[in-house]
Amino acid sequence: LCLDNLPLVINADTGFSTDTYLWSTNETTAQIEINSIGSYTLTVTTAQGCSTTDSFDVIESEAATIEFTQTVDFADPNSITIEVSGIGDYLYQLDGGLPQTSNVFNDVSHGAHIITVIDQLGCNSVSKEVIVIDAPLFFTPNGDGYNDTWHITGVEQLNGTIVYIFDRYGKLLKTLLHNSPGWNGFYNGYLMPGSDYWFLALVKKDGIEFEVKGHFALKH
Repeated sequence: LCLDNLPLVINADTGFSTDTYLWSTNETTAQIEINSIGSYTLTVTTAQGCSTTDSFDVIESEAATIEFTQTVDFADPNSITIEVSGIGDYLYQLDGGLPQTSNVFNDVSHGAHIITVIDQLGCNSVSKEVIVIDAPLFFTPNGDGYNDTWHITGVEQLNGTIVYIFDRYGKLLKTLLHNSPGWNGFYNGYLMPGSDYWFLALVKKDGIEFEVKGHFALKH
Protein backbone atom coordinates (compact mmCIF):
# COMPACT_ATOMS: atom_id res chain seq x y z
CA LEU A 1 0.00 0.00 0.00
CA CYS A 2 1.88 3.06 -1.25
CA LEU A 3 0.78 5.99 0.89
CA ASP A 4 1.48 8.49 -1.88
CA ASN A 5 -0.52 6.54 -4.45
CA LEU A 6 -3.82 5.62 -2.81
CA PRO A 7 -5.92 3.58 -3.20
CA LEU A 8 -4.39 0.12 -3.67
CA VAL A 9 -6.45 -1.73 -6.29
CA ILE A 10 -6.67 -5.53 -5.96
CA ASN A 11 -8.12 -7.41 -8.94
CA ALA A 12 -8.91 -11.11 -8.65
CA ASP A 13 -11.01 -11.47 -11.81
CA THR A 14 -10.81 -15.11 -13.00
CA GLY A 15 -12.17 -14.37 -16.45
CA PHE A 16 -15.29 -16.48 -15.90
CA SER A 17 -18.43 -14.38 -15.67
CA THR A 18 -20.28 -16.99 -13.60
CA ASP A 19 -17.72 -16.97 -10.77
CA THR A 20 -18.68 -15.11 -7.61
CA TYR A 21 -16.45 -13.30 -5.14
CA LEU A 22 -16.63 -12.74 -1.40
CA TRP A 23 -13.98 -10.62 0.29
CA SER A 24 -13.43 -10.36 4.02
CA THR A 25 -14.60 -6.76 3.60
CA ASN A 26 -17.98 -8.21 2.51
CA GLU A 27 -17.51 -6.82 -0.98
CA THR A 28 -18.63 -9.10 -3.81
CA THR A 29 -16.93 -7.59 -6.84
CA ALA A 30 -13.86 -9.04 -8.55
CA GLN A 31 -11.92 -5.85 -7.88
CA ILE A 32 -11.72 -3.86 -4.67
CA GLU A 33 -9.91 -0.80 -3.39
CA ILE A 34 -7.87 -1.00 -0.19
CA ASN A 35 -6.96 2.03 1.88
CA SER A 36 -5.67 0.44 5.08
CA ILE A 37 -3.16 -2.19 6.08
CA GLY A 38 -4.21 -5.53 7.54
CA SER A 39 -5.12 -9.11 6.64
CA TYR A 40 -7.62 -9.84 3.88
CA THR A 41 -9.33 -12.98 2.63
CA LEU A 42 -11.03 -13.74 -0.68
CA THR A 43 -13.23 -16.72 -1.57
CA VAL A 44 -14.03 -17.39 -5.24
CA THR A 45 -16.89 -19.79 -6.03
CA THR A 46 -17.77 -21.28 -9.39
CA ALA A 47 -21.29 -21.82 -10.71
CA GLN A 48 -20.89 -25.51 -9.87
CA GLY A 49 -20.20 -24.69 -6.21
CA CYS A 50 -16.44 -25.28 -6.19
CA SER A 51 -14.61 -22.67 -4.17
CA THR A 52 -11.09 -21.63 -3.25
CA THR A 53 -9.95 -19.24 -0.55
CA ASP A 54 -6.78 -17.22 -0.28
CA SER A 55 -5.52 -14.82 2.35
CA PHE A 56 -2.94 -12.06 2.12
CA ASP A 57 -1.52 -9.23 4.17
CA VAL A 58 -1.36 -5.61 3.07
CA ILE A 59 1.62 -3.65 4.41
CA GLU A 60 2.35 -0.01 3.84
CA SER A 61 5.29 1.84 2.36
CA GLU A 62 5.94 5.18 0.72
CA ALA A 63 8.30 7.00 -1.58
CA ALA A 64 11.24 8.55 0.22
CA THR A 65 11.62 12.26 0.81
CA ILE A 66 15.21 13.37 0.23
CA GLU A 67 15.92 15.64 3.18
CA PHE A 68 19.60 16.35 2.60
CA THR A 69 22.40 15.56 0.21
CA GLN A 70 26.03 16.50 0.71
CA THR A 71 26.24 18.59 -2.44
CA VAL A 72 29.38 20.55 -1.62
CA ASP A 73 32.09 18.33 -0.28
CA PHE A 74 35.61 19.87 -0.31
CA ALA A 75 36.98 16.51 0.78
CA ASP A 76 39.51 14.15 -0.71
CA PRO A 77 38.25 11.75 -1.86
CA ASN A 78 34.86 13.27 -2.63
CA SER A 79 31.75 11.57 -1.30
CA ILE A 80 27.98 12.06 -1.31
CA THR A 81 25.77 11.25 1.69
CA ILE A 82 21.97 11.10 1.30
CA GLU A 83 19.57 11.53 4.21
CA VAL A 84 15.93 10.58 3.64
CA SER A 85 12.68 10.35 5.57
CA GLY A 86 9.91 7.82 5.04
CA ILE A 87 8.75 4.46 6.36
CA GLY A 88 10.06 2.45 3.41
CA ASP A 89 13.07 0.21 2.98
CA TYR A 90 15.18 2.04 0.44
CA LEU A 91 17.99 1.49 -2.04
CA TYR A 92 20.28 4.26 -3.29
CA GLN A 93 21.44 4.71 -6.87
CA LEU A 94 24.03 7.06 -8.37
CA ASP A 95 23.69 8.08 -12.03
CA GLY A 96 21.70 4.99 -12.95
CA GLY A 97 24.30 2.61 -11.56
CA LEU A 98 23.84 -0.47 -9.40
CA PRO A 99 21.46 0.25 -6.46
CA GLN A 100 22.99 -0.17 -3.01
CA THR A 101 21.73 -0.30 0.57
CA SER A 102 24.27 2.24 1.82
CA ASN A 103 23.35 5.92 1.60
CA VAL A 104 27.01 6.92 1.08
CA PHE A 105 28.81 7.05 -2.27
CA ASN A 106 32.59 7.41 -2.15
CA ASP A 107 35.13 8.51 -4.77
CA VAL A 108 32.54 10.56 -6.65
CA SER A 109 33.79 12.66 -9.55
CA HIS A 110 33.33 16.43 -9.61
CA GLY A 111 30.29 17.93 -11.29
CA ALA A 112 26.57 17.15 -11.43
CA HIS A 113 25.15 13.74 -10.50
CA ILE A 114 21.67 12.23 -10.18
CA ILE A 115 20.78 10.47 -6.94
CA THR A 116 17.76 8.12 -7.03
CA VAL A 117 16.13 6.62 -3.93
CA ILE A 118 14.20 3.42 -4.67
CA ASP A 119 11.53 1.91 -2.40
CA GLN A 120 12.12 -1.85 -2.28
CA LEU A 121 8.38 -2.56 -2.06
CA GLY A 122 7.68 -0.86 -5.36
CA CYS A 123 6.43 2.57 -4.39
CA ASN A 124 7.55 5.55 -6.46
CA SER A 125 11.25 6.35 -6.73
CA VAL A 126 12.52 9.90 -6.23
CA SER A 127 15.54 11.59 -7.82
CA LYS A 128 17.55 14.72 -7.15
CA GLU A 129 20.52 16.40 -8.77
CA VAL A 130 23.56 16.93 -6.56
CA ILE A 131 26.78 18.78 -7.33
CA VAL A 132 30.21 17.79 -6.04
CA ILE A 133 32.75 20.61 -6.07
CA ASP A 134 36.27 20.81 -4.72
CA ALA A 135 39.20 23.17 -4.29
CA PRO A 136 42.33 22.11 -6.21
CA LEU A 137 45.41 21.82 -4.00
CA PHE A 138 47.73 23.56 -6.48
CA PHE A 139 48.06 25.13 -9.93
CA THR A 140 50.98 25.73 -12.28
CA PRO A 141 50.59 28.92 -14.36
CA ASN A 142 53.31 28.06 -16.90
CA GLY A 143 51.20 28.18 -20.06
CA ASP A 144 51.37 24.48 -20.85
CA GLY A 145 47.59 24.13 -20.87
CA TYR A 146 47.44 22.05 -17.67
CA ASN A 147 46.43 23.57 -14.32
CA ASP A 148 47.26 27.04 -15.61
CA THR A 149 44.54 28.69 -13.52
CA TRP A 150 42.96 28.11 -10.12
CA HIS A 151 39.27 28.12 -9.31
CA ILE A 152 36.92 25.91 -7.34
CA THR A 153 36.00 22.91 -9.50
CA GLY A 154 32.29 22.92 -10.37
CA VAL A 155 31.71 26.46 -9.10
CA GLU A 156 30.15 27.44 -12.43
CA GLN A 157 27.04 25.56 -11.29
CA LEU A 158 26.77 27.57 -8.05
CA ASN A 159 25.27 30.82 -9.26
CA GLY A 160 26.16 33.75 -7.01
CA THR A 161 29.19 32.14 -5.36
CA ILE A 162 32.16 34.48 -4.80
CA VAL A 163 35.75 33.40 -4.10
CA TYR A 164 38.39 35.72 -2.61
CA ILE A 165 42.11 34.89 -2.89
CA PHE A 166 44.68 36.27 -0.42
CA ASP A 167 48.42 36.05 0.12
CA ARG A 168 49.87 34.84 3.42
CA TYR A 169 49.62 38.35 4.87
CA GLY A 170 45.91 38.64 4.16
CA LYS A 171 46.22 40.94 1.15
CA LEU A 172 43.38 40.49 -1.34
CA LEU A 173 44.82 39.47 -4.71
CA LYS A 174 41.79 38.35 -6.72
CA THR A 175 38.02 38.15 -6.58
CA LEU A 176 36.39 35.39 -8.63
CA LEU A 177 32.71 35.09 -9.46
CA HIS A 178 31.07 31.72 -10.09
CA ASN A 179 31.47 32.24 -13.85
CA SER A 180 34.89 33.92 -13.81
CA PRO A 181 37.96 32.36 -15.42
CA GLY A 182 40.29 31.00 -12.78
CA TRP A 183 43.09 33.05 -11.25
CA ASN A 184 46.16 32.99 -13.48
CA GLY A 185 48.57 33.82 -10.66
CA PHE A 186 49.05 37.48 -11.63
CA TYR A 187 48.59 40.55 -9.46
CA ASN A 188 49.01 44.07 -10.83
CA GLY A 189 50.60 42.63 -13.96
CA TYR A 190 53.19 40.52 -12.16
CA LEU A 191 53.24 36.76 -11.66
CA MET A 192 53.17 35.99 -7.97
CA PRO A 193 55.95 33.83 -6.49
CA GLY A 194 55.55 30.15 -5.85
CA SER A 195 53.97 29.87 -2.41
CA ASP A 196 50.81 28.99 -0.53
CA TYR A 197 47.76 31.20 -1.01
CA TRP A 198 44.49 31.30 0.87
CA PHE A 199 40.88 31.49 -0.31
CA LEU A 200 37.53 32.35 1.18
CA ALA A 201 34.53 31.02 -0.77
CA LEU A 202 31.06 32.41 -0.10
CA VAL A 203 29.09 29.49 -1.52
CA LYS A 204 25.47 29.75 -2.62
CA LYS A 205 23.42 26.69 -3.53
CA ASP A 206 19.62 26.33 -3.67
CA GLY A 207 19.06 29.25 -1.30
CA ILE A 208 21.69 28.02 1.20
CA GLU A 209 24.75 30.17 1.89
CA PHE A 210 27.89 29.19 3.78
CA GLU A 211 31.64 29.89 3.90
CA VAL A 212 34.53 27.62 2.99
CA LYS A 213 38.14 28.52 3.79
CA GLY A 214 41.30 26.82 2.64
CA HIS A 215 44.66 27.18 0.96
CA PHE A 216 46.42 26.02 -2.20
CA ALA A 217 49.85 26.24 -3.74
CA LEU A 218 51.12 28.20 -6.74
CA LYS A 219 53.95 26.18 -8.31
CA HIS A 220 56.30 27.41 -11.03
